[in-house]
Amino acid sequence: MPTDKPLVSIVIASYNMNHLIGATLNSCMWQDYANKEVIVYDDCSTDGTENRKWGLTKYYRGEKNVGVGNAFNAGIEKANGEIVIILCADDLFLDKRYISDVVNCFTRDKSVGHVTRYYFQFIDGGKVKPCRAWRDRNPIVLSNNPSGLAFRKKALEGLGCSNKMFIETSYLTSQVLKNWNYVILPYDAIGARVHQSTSTTPDYWLKRRVSSPVLDWHEIGGVEIAKDYVSFIQIKNGFTMDAVFEEIGNFIKLRPLNIINPAFWFWAVVAILTPRKILRKLPAFYRKHIGVRITREVKRP
Repeated sequence: MPTDKPLVSIVIASYNMNHLIGATLNSCMWQDYANKEVIVYDDCSTDGTENRKWGLTKYYRGEKNVGVGNAFNAGIEKANGEIVIILCADDLFLDKRYISDVVNCFTRDKSVGHVTRYYFQFIDGGKVKPCRAWRDRNPIVLSNNPSGLAFRKKALEGLGCSNKMFIETSYLTSQVLKNWNYVILPYDAIGARVHQSTSTTPDYWLKRRVSSPVLDWHEIGGVEIAKDYVSFIQIKNGFTMDAVFEEIGNFIKLRPLNIINPAFWFWAVVAILTPRKILRKLPAFYRKHIGVRITREVKRP
């Protein structure tokens, strides 16, 4: 049936998410916007993902594993829509009107090249209930999770995601915003699932780390990263002790006042002295016992 509504391409990058991608696809089909296509780019999964019944979903499989950023780039190349929305294979759309809201933002203002949203994490296996949320007014910070980020296809010409860990889609957003305006939809449009996967193993992290996370973030406009001292724990959990000391030095380099900040030294010492087997349990403990109690969902008005 002919429509005057622009085609929207939902691009999903997937690696070994066969057990979760079904729910993600259902959340795409649940959207009330009809003129859409769903594209899955499988980054050479080994869990039987390719054997699913894909129905109306367009499925492509890479010849080799290329990483999250490059997988999104490959999927975007397959997109036919005027608007591209990217999504991780383990995340969910939370409001069925989100794509319609995105389309309205782009059609009302031709100078808008990027539409973003708030989002929260939820613990796999239970209710979709927030345990940690991101509601910043900086689109670079909001793009630290790829899911739900929307772009005008024209704004992506000649651009692509980085394959550096942590900034894959934040890098793309920073490049688009050099020439285009943005809109933030102020409600939780995405539920990011927290679960055990290959992306949480030290081997995965060590393979993906090609530079300093804090310097990468600072370079693309995430200047507030030099105040995110809790990230020392993430560095300790995922990388080597050399990386922890390197990042402590980079925090001081980017913000010399850190050297006299007690909070900076508290988290630095915690990261250095606390064994990994304890540190790796702290985020899960916080989400399960504290985060779910103090974090509230921001729903669409």
